Amino acid sequence: MENVVTNSQVYEHSVMRWAVFLIVILSFSGSFKVVAQEATLSRKGRENYEKAQKAWQQRQLGEAIILFEKVLQETPQSYDTHLRLAQIYELQRNADLTRKHYTLATRLKPDAPQSGPGFQWLGRYHFQAERYDSAQFYFEKAIKLFPPKSSLFRLAEKSIVSSKFAAEAIKKPLAIQKKSMGDTVNFLRTQYFPVLTADNETLIFTGLTEERDENIYVTNRKKGSDASGWDVPEDISPAINTINNEGTCSVSADGRTLVFTACNRPEGYGSCDLYISHKEGKDWTTPVNLGEQVNTRDWESQPSLSADGHTLYFASERKEGIGKRDIWVTTLNDKKQWSAPKNLGPAINTPDDENAPFIHANGRTLFFASDGLAGMGGFDIFISQKTDTIWAAPNNLGYPINTVADQVGLFIASDGKSAYYTDDSSDKGKGRSLIYTFDLPESLQNMIVPTRYAKGRVTDKKTGQPVASDIDLFDLKTQEKVGAFTSDARTGSFLAVLNKGGEYAFYVSKPGYLFKSLSFSVSDSVSFVDLQIPLEAIEKDRAEILNNIFFQTGRYELDEKSKVELDKMADFLTRNKDVKIEISGHTDDVGSDSENMELSRRRAQSVQQYLHKSGIAQPRILSKGYGETKPVAANDTEANRQKNRRIEWRIL
Repeated sequence: MENVVTNSQVYEHSVMRWAVFLIVILSFSGSFKVVAQEATLSRKGRENYEKAQKAWQQRQLGEAIILFEKVLQETPQSYDTHLRLAQIYELQRNADLTRKHYTLATRLKPDAPQSGPGFQWLGRYHFQAERYDSAQFYFEKAIKLFPPKSSLFRLAEKSIVSSKFAAEAIKKPLAIQKKSMGDTVNFLRTQYFPVLTADNETLIFTGLTEERDENIYVTNRKKGSDASGWDVPEDISPAINTINNEGTCSVSADGRTLVFTACNRPEGYGSCDLYISHKEGKDWTTPVNLGEQVNTRDWESQPSLSADGHTLYFASERKEGIGKRDIWVTTLNDKKQWSAPKNLGPAINTPDDENAPFIHANGRTLFFASDGLAGMGGFDIFISQKTDTIWAAPNNLGYPINTVADQVGLFIASDGKSAYYTDDSSDKGKGRSLIYTFDLPESLQNMIVPTRYAKGRVTDKKTGQPVASDIDLFDLKTQEKVGAFTSDARTGSFLAVLNKGGEYAFYVSKPGYLFKSLSFSVSDSVSFVDLQIPLEAIEKDRAEILNNIFFQTGRYELDEKSKVELDKMADFLTRNKDVKIEISGHTDDVGSDSENMELSRRRAQSVQQYLHKSGIAQPRILSKGYGETKPVAANDTEANRQKNRRIEWRIL
């Protein structure tokens, strides 16, 4: 039950926030003594007022209302009485009577400090009704009455900015046609925080049963169907769902690493902790607490994994944050340990609350919910882009993605075209929370670098059996590693995310096997690259092509882009100290036979020399040029000639 509150609390946040605000208001108003009242009331009026005050202080609200109303029957212009009645009706959530008495009180004494909270409430009342000009009018009245730098002053200041923003945003609505995911997916009264795999084939979400049990569910897209064609959701796994509550989860791009929230478990460190589970074949491993490096005695929840599962964003209430709830990030190191989380800083986090982070598959676009930035009211969803390590100033996603209600938990598909989120305001007052989807308008698509993906299997070339291998992805333009993945031990399958327009080097390695290198670029014309990768065992005469060795036309000097591949080769030889290899150079048939033979020999020598400088002993590496004598394709097209221009390595 504890986790139910924790993970669905974003939908109740508005009520909680204004309850706290009311306490501040009451403290603020109660600090002023009632002196004007006694000078204007009759003896009986003063007696009723004092009795009403006593009932008010004892929280006997019904009795207080009766007595305050008696005061007004005698003195309709009693400022303090209208103020007290407004506060009582606000506690009772009676908006009409609250508005009536705050309006009368602020008209009687518009310049009294006690009227500030009244103006603030009236501003909020009109803001909720999307009357933003009126809201701004009242907020501006309120801010003049609050002490500078006080919490009430800051709230009024933010409310003015939000009123101006909302007034403009509602004039320029985004063209969005949201639709329910259908009754098959929305099979419970409440389901929320949807996430998808990069191929858009698997949907995972949190659901709340009638018994108030919070669990994680999974469904797969029906083959050849539209967005509403999904299989009946199932419990994700008995290893994950328990009699306790499991909620708000995130999944890696390949659907094989899951991080989720669980609260008040015996092995937990705080109220709510983050747990991780890995999928092997069709089975999920027993979840493991991410440990005290990530989890604290406070609240950690709402995780978002990077595509490769090596970077984790999450919301936390830990003490060293900027606001009450901030967004943090931790990374997985080479020893498979999570680093000490870092606060995303003031570019993202405010003195108020930020939560529900979502890092897009491209690794550089962050979406999150905040009530500390100008918006449509309550929690709005914002977008920020990362350049190197710097987050840009967040942008509000606009109306009607954001409305006066709280919005959280947005998920954007890896291709940047579709969005998924929970809405509890559109089910015709039935009080349900359903999962919806909509196509992103072009203006937002242009803000997101879409991704493609490479998908396939790694197998033993001789036996055809699946192989569990490590897969490293490098950006050839920057020479930087941009992803690290694995293939499934039981199936050999893998999925790796690729940013559109990138040129990539793809390395597959497994102890006992030759490492495999591939080179490809990602264009707009394909949504994914199909890679079936057979690995050669380390045996005599087994050979592979070094696909990411580059030379200028007619030259033998290694291009800088070759460094990643050559370092991989050196690492392989360092780990396999008994292996000796031949490096062979090959050309197409353009040019004379002698020129091609010499060029291929010099190119093979360049690779050999690089490996020697990397610490590989000379006797372990032979080099030889074969010119155009061993083509792997007919020299009849440029594509085929490119295949023939290659560097190979062979086990001796």
